[in-house]
Amino acid sequence: MGQALSTPEPANTHPDRPRWENPGGWGARHISDTAPFTLWDPARRRYRMPDRGAEYEWCREKFGDGEFSQPCCFTSISTSSPPQPAPFTLGGMPLILHPPGKNMQLWGDGPDVWGEEPYGLHLIPRGNYANPRVTNLCLEVRWDFMALPTKEQNAEILTALEPLANVRRVIYMPYLTVAELEVGDGRVYEPRSLPGRVGGWTMLYHHAEEPFLEGMKEMVSCLRLKGADSGSWFEVEGGEVALLAWAEVYVKPRPALGDGEVGVGEWERRSQFRVFGEVSEEMRGLPIVRCETGEAVGEFDVVDGAVECVAWGWDELGGEGWLVV
Repeated sequence: MGQALSTPEPANTHPDRPRWENPGGWGARHISDTAPFTLWDPARRRYRMPDRGAEYEWCREKFGDGEFSQPCCFTSISTSSPPQPAPFTLGGMPLILHPPGKNMQLWGDGPDVWGEEPYGLHLIPRGNYANPRVTNLCLEVRWDFMALPTKEQNAEILTALEPLANVRRVIYMPYLTVAELEVGDGRVYEPRSLPGRVGGWTMLYHHAEEPFLEGMKEMVSCLRLKGADSGSWFEVEGGEVALLAWAEVYVKPRPALGDGEVGVGEWERRSQFRVFGEVSEEMRGLPIVRCETGEAVGEFDVVDGAVECVAWGWDELGGEGWLVV
């Protein structure tokens, strides 16, 4: 079984302790994350699984013997008795706790083969359009692992795809990119007809009326928040709810009547968040606080059970926020 691991003191024994360690990027640790190990490797910029010895046994003791998986950049654990307060990370890795029996699948676009709606994450499209043997048209466009491309790199990616596909939205995730293809334009895409690698990372394709991330639980997007770099954290309501910036989305704007096509450099840039914590209808007009700096950078609302976020007015290069004290 290996050597036993000691558990740090509970967070509530130190009320003045900061709620986050290093919340500006991947590997951040929530105050209720008492794991005596870290799953983030800063040198390789990758997460790992807990080892099968003391770390795994610690997880079983903490969360029970439910299913344990790591879809994308998240740890997923099914448990009927989550610890209170529930941690938002495990060893510095974003943690999703869900009821037993719920399907936490990666393959997406709706119900699984048994007709059950996936509980949390469906991050891989079902469409079989990608082919790694099709030439990568912009091999020189690369960015760091677990990072996001620049606006200029996104424009190069979209320009490379233009002759092959009519893209309406592109979603940059830590491990892969998903391009949503326009529907109703008469274009037909044969299986394995599009490049499976565009730029430095895998590219997959979604061709359906419903947006790829539509209906995914606890997900919300808004115009890019200040500081919403890959892996950064934001808080609402004194930390009861947290938002993880885990992906970025570029959306093709609809041209105004009489205007021409919008250039790829002018696509709308949006932050994609995963929401952690208990959200209630009473959460109206609350500031979204950037954990790294304490600035209020947006507004959080719950309308008819759905979370809405609004970025406050500054451009993507910076600007000043309001400090929450």
